[in-house]
Amino acid sequence: MLVLASTSRYRRELLQRLRLAFECARPEVDETPLPGEDVAALVRRLAAAKAGAIAASRPQDG
Repeated sequence: MLVLASTSRYRRELLQRLRLAFECARPEVDETPLPGEDVAALVRRLAAAKAGAIAASRPQDG
């Protein structure tokens, strides 16, 4: 099962259009950029943090 670690309506609609089975999960991650952090670094950090938060909350799926 695919888990969308986001509550973004846009991302949910994209996956629905692809007819993929998925569920949404809300990761509790602070999305505030760090001082001096560039966009690419921010995106990588947030993706890893969100994936880690969801994985930690779902040990039965690991």
